[in-house]
Amino acid sequence: MKSGLEYFPLDVHLDEKFELIEAEFGLTGFAVIVKLFQRIYGGQGYYCEWTNEVALLFGRFCGAGAGVVSEIVSAAVRRGIFDRELFERYHILTSVGIQKRYLEAVSRRKKVEVEKAYLLLKCAQISENVCISGENVNISSKNADILRQSKEEESKEKKSKYTKEQQHANARVRELFKALWDREPSPYELTAVQDLYRPLGGMNGDNCELLEEAMKWAALSGTEKLLYVQKCFQRYRERGIENNDGYWEYEIKRDTERGKI
Repeated sequence: MKSGLEYFPLDVHLDEKFELIEAEFGLTGFAVIVKLFQRIYGGQGYYCEWTNEVALLFGRFCGAGAGVVSEIVSAAVRRGIFDRELFERYHILTSVGIQKRYLEAVSRRKKVEVEKAYLLLKCAQISENVCISGENVNISSKNADILRQSKEEESKEKKSKYTKEQQHANARVRELFKALWDREPSPYELTAVQDLYRPLGGMNGDNCELLEEAMKWAALSGTEKLLYVQKCFQRYRERGIENNDGYWEYEIKRDTERGKI
């Protein structure tokens, strides 16, 4: 079933909201709003989805860029061209005026489907040919809110756990640099060493002791290069070395063969 329109009316004299958009962004602002109306009326008819991905593609399509388009959309929401509540809750662009004009344009169609959660019009403004889907939207919204709150709590818990692990990792790396090279690691070194830990399951994962022994051997060899540490550790893993005894035995044998000992 077709939802969108072939054309839509555009008033000759637009209100102050549109004039402010044009005053702030020039003709680009006006053009982007008109393009958005085209997307709305030509697509679902009374709304369009608006996510970061949509903004990226839309910005490329109209040649303004995602950043500029997003600023214009934010300004349009702020000034009431698009409904703020539905934008923030469902990530859609719509308004009372858009919905009213759409339903007037499709009044002769036998059946028009609209989503109840997205409706801004009162029942008296809706014609008989309109079929409202999601009559149990209140129950669905309640369940959605519960699910959203659960996800937010889970996200906070994960973030808190990650922050504690990150603090522990930072402290351990600083401790190693102080002991081995008597200095603080640079921000790059701090990140790079933690990147070495990450595939091992974090600071408490398997083979972490071997990684730290590789750093100690680098210090004994008179180098602070992380590339040297990476190569050492890679050699241990390739040769199946799993404990500190095997590690020192391998390094001593290797340096003896190379004439360093």
